[in-house]
Amino acid sequence: MERMTTKQASSPSRKRRTAPAASQATRARAEPARGVPMFELSFDVEPVVSVVRRHVKLSKEADEAITHELVELLGGAIVQLRTTEHKAPARKEDPLLTTEQAARLVGVSRPYMAKLIDSGAVELHQKVGNQRRVLRSAVTRWQEAERARQARALKRLAEDLDEEILSS
Repeated sequence: MERMTTKQASSPSRKRRTAPAASQATRARAEPARGVPMFELSFDVEPVVSVVRRHVKLSKEADEAITHELVELLGGAIVQLRTTEHKAPARKEDPLLTTEQAARLVGVSRPYMAKLIDSGAVELHQKVGNQRRVLRSAVTRWQEAERARQARALKRLAEDLDEEILSS
């Protein structure tokens, strides 16, 4: 089994190739300023090579060359872990809605609701296959924002009309 690690390992039945440790310059260059945790990647190349073997008949030299190339290619790999905003699971009082249910809730067509979700106007909670699911609160938040936008537009229109009528 070919496995990349940062230290040498050998097995009586099969030799393991190890990836060279990344140089200090590479580590310093890859280290972000904010102190994001860095980890070295340990990757078993044997499953990748076995996929190649299933599709192509390899000589022993070709097999060893591919294994060596994979170890070299992935040898300096560094993994950066970053925290991301975690979406809270749906609660009972905030049910998940399909695009059809969300569209009916706010009185728009299903294709328009799908466009709103795809554009990010309504936050997508999860995608099941090609079906979108949104939280009811996200839909009502969009509806409130849309009504406020419409009210501002109507107010501007009324002001413009008043100005036009009174200036004549």
